[in-house]
Amino acid sequence: MKVWKAKTKIELNFNGYDFHIKPGDKFLFADDVFNLLPENVKSVFQEAYSVLPPFYRGEPLRGKTLLVIAQAAIGDALCMTPALREIKKKYPEMTLNVTVSGKARPVLEGLTYIDNLLPMPVPFKEVSKADYIVKVIEMVNTPQFDNLSLIDYYLWKLYIYKAEKETPDVLIDEAVLGEMREVFEKIRHASGGKKVLLFHYLASSVHRTIPPKLLKEIEDLIWDEYVPVICSLPEEDITVETALDVYGIRAANLSVFMKDIRYLVASVALSDSVITADTATLHIAAGLEKPTVLISGPIDPEFTSSNYPTVIPLAANYKGQTCTSPCMIHALKEPCLEAQINRKFYSPCFENIPPKVIYLALKDAELLTERDYEKPKKCILCGFTGEIQLFEVINRSRVFECPSCGLQFSYPMKLMSYEKAYRGEYEDLLSFTGIPYESYLNVEDEKREIEKWEKLPRLNVLLPILSQIPKGKLFDVGCSTGFFMLIAKKLGFETYGMEASEKAVKIAKDKFKLKVVEAFSFNDLPQDYRGPYDVITAFEVLEHVEDPMSFLKDIFSFLKDGGILILSCPPFYKFENLAKGYRKFKWWYGDYPPNHVTRWKLWTLHYALKKVGFDEVHLFTEPLLPATVFEGVEVKHFQMKLSDERVINIDKNTIMSIVAETLKPLYLNSRLLGNFQYAIALKGGNKIPFGSIIKRAIKYSSVETIWGKGD
Repeated sequence: MKVWKAKTKIELNFNGYDFHIKPGDKFLFADDVFNLLPENVKSVFQEAYSVLPPFYRGEPLRGKTLLVIAQAAIGDALCMTPALREIKKKYPEMTLNVTVSGKARPVLEGLTYIDNLLPMPVPFKEVSKADYIVKVIEMVNTPQFDNLSLIDYYLWKLYIYKAEKETPDVLIDEAVLGEMREVFEKIRHASGGKKVLLFHYLASSVHRTIPPKLLKEIEDLIWDEYVPVICSLPEEDITVETALDVYGIRAANLSVFMKDIRYLVASVALSDSVITADTATLHIAAGLEKPTVLISGPIDPEFTSSNYPTVIPLAANYKGQTCTSPCMIHALKEPCLEAQINRKFYSPCFENIPPKVIYLALKDAELLTERDYEKPKKCILCGFTGEIQLFEVINRSRVFECPSCGLQFSYPMKLMSYEKAYRGEYEDLLSFTGIPYESYLNVEDEKREIEKWEKLPRLNVLLPILSQIPKGKLFDVGCSTGFFMLIAKKLGFETYGMEASEKAVKIAKDKFKLKVVEAFSFNDLPQDYRGPYDVITAFEVLEHVEDPMSFLKDIFSFLKDGGILILSCPPFYKFENLAKGYRKFKWWYGDYPPNHVTRWKLWTLHYALKKVGFDEVHLFTEPLLPATVFEGVEVKHFQMKLSDERVINIDKNTIMSIVAETLKPLYLNSRLLGNFQYAIALKGGNKIPFGSIIKRAIKYSSVETIWGKGD
């Protein structure tokens, strides 16, 4: 930003304001705002040297004046409000002045905690009155802005570390609300009393706009419950009517009523739910606590919605020829490169999101806004009886997180029918995931089956460990078709198994002649399957169990003294989650009810096993592999300038090769970053040095999985 001085008198309508400028008047411009001036106007300004007030660094503001220098689009201005509200609450006797564009001014006017709204550019006499300034202009493509949500960014800039609420303050113009209420009542009446769903499929850039074809497919799914309306602002409404006609979209187009932002605010207030790609609409809907689905392909929706408790952020899971979603490109003037390669106008990553997923996300968003719902009275693991917070709503289930032990569990619990799972019969989000129940039934002969499963990293890492355990009776809980039992039998164990699926049990018994019984719980086991056992294994079973403590106690009772439990479950803190944070509503993954009814952290698993009575507990994961690393980072091509001024283009594949080579020590030595977490728990004393065995098992499994056996 720079200070510019007028050389002559200027009458100017610019950035939503009328300026009457005299010679010598000085203004503070954001650089990008100055560049918007017509060339003939730029020429009548000259750069002026002026000393700015100091930048605010968290100093006490009692009796002081703080100037927040912003340009702010509508969404940005809304996102500023939690930080502005909190700073004034902290220092009520301060003077808070804010510069803003004329376009965004209406969403800040009337907020009692802002003392003065000033134009951008701001007269320098107003700047000089400030004791401190906060610069929130020229933010895009800076690392701080690009790695924080907008709400968090403004809170950070104003040194606010705790906000009472983190949703925008949205003021509703009562006159406009009354005007639009009549329109919405007519729509409700004509639809037979359906709920009104506001679609905002347009975004400020074409590559972030939802394809109208997807809009049509969503409309067909919701039609029996909702009447959709489209409320685009005047500057957006160029293509709406054409799109509606071409795709036969029946939504009521109310764009003609949208004279300015006040009308969009009123329309969101009068709607029952919102689906949007536009972030301004998102921030309005979040502030008004409307059930909202944010559909986002190019941008990670967590950046714009993570602070909002009534919003489902719906990300794409797209891998294309030139990109992997989210590409994090904020604005383009034309279709993205991936769209051009595919000869499309709209970004292909949107097509990766099935319409039914959007419909199911909408139903989940409605659950998010319910105030009166059943909550757990205590943690099912540690017994904690205080407030247990809601973590997320997904697949029409609520997932809570215990603040004492860290367990996440669904409540009320809805367990999956495993016979339906093995038939691939899902009617919910799970129908869009790669859950492998059906593939487990595609078995080969015993020799090939063993070879196939021994190569899998999560079983391969166990081979060195199993080789060091004295051979005896081994019981595999949730054994499926018996693939691990075949491996254990080959290593010398006498194997038994239990499985809930009749189909899987039949394959294990008829094809492989294994000792397997159909049972859903330990109470269903016949007497000759009740142990005691030297080893019990339970791979990816714990997360499916309604009462995990009873499950672990039963296992403990079935073990001999000196017996060993080997247990695995999906990790909460795998590398991808550590790199990106746990992304809620990851609909393509399957780590949610009714498939998984609990989620385990390392310390939670350790706590549970010790509470049951196990004397030793060793925790580790399968090896960290190159493919796993690249799930957690966005690899981008870049240009490198050499000392002799030559420029080299470094493509994505080259970077991946360099990273993979550089991280070899991490692959061989990482005990906790892989994709499946394991616990080895010992009942009573045991002289096996599991610490060193696990360390070596990870090394051996890494080299075999990445580079092969070396034959």
